Amino acid sequence: MLSYRHAFHAGNHADILKHTILSRIVIHLLEKEKPFSYIDTHAGAGIYNLDDEWAKRTEEAVKGICSIIERTDIPDLLLPYISLCRKFFSVGHRYPGSPELVRVLSRELDTLTLIELHSTEIENLRYIMGGNDRIHIHHRDGYSGLMALTPPKPRRGFCLMDPSYETSDDYIKTTDTLLAVHDKWPVGTLVLWYPILERRKVELLALKDRFFTSGIKGILIAELLIKERIANEDSEGFGLIGSGMLIIQPPWRLAAELQEMLPWLAGALGLEEKGSWNLEWISEVP
Repeated sequence: MLSYRHAFHAGNHADILKHTILSRIVIHLLEKEKPFSYIDTHAGAGIYNLDDEWAKRTEEAVKGICSIIERTDIPDLLLPYISLCRKFFSVGHRYPGSPELVRVLSRELDTLTLIELHSTEIENLRYIMGGNDRIHIHHRDGYSGLMALTPPKPRRGFCLMDPSYETSDDYIKTTDTLLAVHDKWPVGTLVLWYPILERRKVELLALKDRFFTSGIKGILIAELLIKERIANEDSEGFGLIGSGMLIIQPPWRLAAELQEMLPWLAGALGLEEKGSWNLEWISEVP
């Protein structure tokens, strides 16, 4: 399905969790001089205007990035991400998506491969991110694209899978694809974002269970819940309670960093002080 547009949700609490973790992964990769590869399977537009009709229709950024960007108690580990957001806010109230965040934080020797299937978003992505020799843009399905384009050159690096989860099939496709990609690219850090929704509890549990029983060592889960499950005002379970990131082979200090960052994010973003967080290894630490 191609009805999903990330512009509706740019800068919300899920983006903050996702982009905070991505920024830390890039920073760890920069500690070595060797170049790295980044693959984004559902890249979106790259940059979003928080004043346009899409963002204003939901105003999720108001309760997300706009609510914390000027705070003075932001943990140091969050500052690379927050500082970048502040720069974009100063020019047209814009927000950097995953491709732009990685592009800005990375070096000229690092490579970005951006995949997007939506016919409008791919044109936006080409306009915003095109014209750079180290950035490769593909108009194709993210799942098959990731399979076809791995292992990348250089092999050192990471990928982000961030589908819309419009249908329950996405939970199966993400798992099938990442498990197969790990076989092809065992040295890569594989990152999967997922929503936490009451109506998708069964699908999410099944997804986690497949990774738990996969035999892969070193799978970390980080979750940020911005309101209690029981207190969810959407009785049909359509409201986004929170989101999570499943990380295969994370940088070795990332878990300790998240232990410091997640409590602050839960307190800053939780609705009516009902934010909470979860951090756990679902497989043996390598």
